Amino acid sequence: MKTLVKAVNSNKISFDFHGVINQRPQLIKSLATLALKHKCAVYIVSGGPCDYIKNYLQQQQIPYTKIWCIYDFYEKKDLVKFLPNGEFHIDDELWDKAKGDYCRRNKISLHIDDSTVYGKYFTTPYAHFDARHNIMHLPQQDISLDLDATTIFAQIAEFLP
Repeated sequence: MKTLVKAVNSNKISFDFHGVINQRPQLIKSLATLALKHKCAVYIVSGGPCDYIKNYLQQQQIPYTKIWCIYDFYEKKDLVKFLPNGEFHIDDELWDKAKGDYCRRNKISLHIDDSTVYGKYFTTPYAHFDARHNIMHLPQQDISLDLDATTIFAQIAEFLP
């Protein structure tokens, strides 16, 4: 199954990977499928690395339009410092604001993320995905993650232009 899907509409929704997609893959698969059915582009905007996330999305058959990862973006700019223990480091402020900058530049309509830290760097509408408490906090609205995907998407769609 090919998971990379083109959308024809200017509406774009993005999902974080760690804490969102990997916490509720079946729900996100259903939401992404509904978004694409409604001509909305589905972006994966995450920390990365990109190859790992692409493999996971393919294994779970989660459709998407485009994927962008902080790690890969800064690695191309030679801003990733590799530590002697094999770990890597990117300046905290660069890391924290990267998703917000990307979503703004690419005119994302709504970004869904589990981190509250990144939210302050967003001008794009931002939804806090709280898998532990089964809720998604959107601007002026909370959505229960216990609802079916069609109902959740209908409520999310209110934030799409």
